[in-house]
Amino acid sequence: MAIQYATNENYKELISNGLVIVDFFSTTCVPCKMFSVILEDLEGELPFVNVVKVNTTDYPEIGKENHIEAVPTIMFYKNGELLETNIGIIEYDDLKKKIAAYMY
Repeated sequence: MAIQYATNENYKELISNGLVIVDFFSTTCVPCKMFSVILEDLEGELPFVNVVKVNTTDYPEIGKENHIEAVPTIMFYKNGELLETNIGIIEYDDLKKKIAAYMY
């Protein structure tokens, strides 16, 4: 799993291919930091999943385009198509179950 950071220029490209988890976050958000640790823990286990992190403070335009009203907001995309949106932390085991459901 590669964790990449989105910008206004590369966001659409980053979500366009394969299974992608998009993590909308803010640097001052404590739950966002907790979710980042969960994503990092999954990184070694699931190399076929791409993670895109969007800092809504630095890139508010991406947040507006995606109707982000709270962080963390987690979106699941498959080949550019939005599958699901979650607001708040997704626990490690629940995240793995969601990924498995979308992969197979």
